[in-house]
Amino acid sequence: MLSLRTRGKEQLDFTVVVEKLKHLFSIDRLLLEGGGVLNGTFLNEGLIDELSLIIAPIADGSTNSLTLFETSPHLKKQPPVNFFLKEIEKLDDGGLWLKYVTKNK
Repeated sequence: MLSLRTRGKEQLDFTVVVEKLKHLFSIDRLLLEGGGVLNGTFLNEGLIDELSLIIAPIADGSTNSLTLFETSPHLKKQPPVNFFLKEIEKLDDGGLWLKYVTKNK
């Protein structure tokens, strides 16, 4: 069983989660496909070192747009994270694939 240290009764320590995934399962790299809160939590913990964005030339006009990173009132506020452009790839149909790294990478 994988036991996780918590910060209180309702909050996981994601740094410990990542360390245990590496130690127990030899996982060196994770792909986050969560929403803004999950992504924001990993970013807040300093656990994101790369960012990959695909921009497609499509407009939908929706008022309930999703965010890439969100914070939560119960998380410690961290300073903004700077990403640095590593690579740009032009995709078929006019899209762009932007690859960024943090200064930690």
